[in-house]
Amino acid sequence: MFKRIYSIKNGKKGGRPSSENYVKVISVPEAGAVILTEGQYNTLINKYGNALIQKALEILDKWLNSSPIAIKYKGKNNYALFRSDGWVINYAKEQLD
Repeated sequence: MFKRIYSIKNGKKGGRPSSENYVKVISVPEAGAVILTEGQYNTLINKYGNALIQKALEILDKWLNSSPIAIKYKGKNNYALFRSDGWVINYAKEQLD
């Protein structure tokens, strides 16, 4: 049988390699419950603009803190919720208009 090789460099049980950019989580003051890396935050700012992202962060933070459905998303990276056809971005666009 093959033995699994475990290494901190390869992530847990040889999974995705960890990198400083992936591990480094930023804290957005107006959205404390939203978890993003610095690279993800900068990508969102470049893609959507500062005003839309600030509104989207505010909306997502409020949802994460108030909705019982949001329990499975709390404490995890929330980058996937910022899709261009997702509810967070669309709701933020409606609020800004």
